[in-house]
Amino acid sequence: MPSEVKAFIAVFTGFMPLILLWSIPNHYALLLGTAMILILLAKDIIMKNIGILTIVLTVFFLTSSVLYFYCHLSAVLDHKALISFILLALTGFITAAVGKPYTMYDARVGYPKSFWGSPLFIEVNILITRIWAVIYLINTVIVLLLGNSIFALVLSNSIIALGIISSIAIPKLMPGTFE
Repeated sequence: MPSEVKAFIAVFTGFMPLILLWSIPNHYALLLGTAMILILLAKDIIMKNIGILTIVLTVFFLTSSVLYFYCHLSAVLDHKALISFILLALTGFITAAVGKPYTMYDARVGYPKSFWGSPLFIEVNILITRIWAVIYLINTVIVLLLGNSIFALVLSNSIIALGIISSIAIPKLMPGTFE
């Protein structure tokens, strides 16, 4: 299996808690998302590759669960897409700016350890993380303007599909590829 596909599968798995949150319409979204992120955190601890996004999502899901289940703050679920898109955009821009792009941690799964510190590996992941940050910023605007309509969902998912294609294609297109 090509390295970029292995890396994509790892990233996709890392997003499962959010996919559960976005696709389940009730409080089970928080329960299942929280359970999933805790499983992923345990996996990352065992693999000694704890990603920034795993930490951010763990804090997000635990905080959201406390706010919803103990403080009875329904806004956590009512605005779950908006809140998560803002969080993902901020995480992307910040991690890329400090040279520790969140995509890099899951991308490591697809590449030998000798590449992890490579300037090219880091630059490719900074670019991919920035693309995702922009995608999530655009999706934030879509939710703000269109709400949770079917059109907003289709538009948002179409933009996410472009991000997925970019995440797989960019490593192949970069000069000095890792293969």
